[in-house]
Amino acid sequence: MEVITIESQAFKDLMSKVDTIFDYVISQQNTQDEEDSWVNSDELCTFLKINDRTLQRLRSENKINYSRIREKITIKSVKSKE
Repeated sequence: MEVITIESQAFKDLMSKVDTIFDYVISQQNTQDEEDSWVNSDELCTFLKINDRTLQRLRSENKINYSRIREKITIKSVKSKE
């Protein structure tokens, strides 16, 4: 195993550049996926004017698509094509 050491300031500069690239990728992804976007449970409850329990029931009955990433649940929102 090879260990590489760098100065603290060089590491901070590198991490800053990585964060900038990450922010850019996320912003580009959000603009490209306007047709299909993901919302969290709170946003969906507010939009549909339902409570958390109703949303849980819809998920349990497989009436809505959702994804669980770590502890966060997101729901796929598809815009209608008119």
